Amino acid sequence: MNMESIKGSSMIVKMARTLMSEGWSFVPDEFDVIVKAENKTTGEEVSFPSIGNLKMWMYEKALSY
Repeated sequence: MNMESIKGSSMIVKMARTLMSEGWSFVPDEFDVIVKAENKTTGEEVSFPSIGNLKMWMYEKALSY
């Protein structure tokens, strides 16, 4: 998934782009909904069973900056 294909609220888009610049990659399903994030550098991997889980994770990441 590339940065231009990420759609959503401005905070989510900015946070996704920031995370991608830090080594995170996002795995979409067939409907372009992000279902997993992984960081190849740290080995961290997070799955999102719903869009609400993804948004909460993004908000938590944003608050940690």
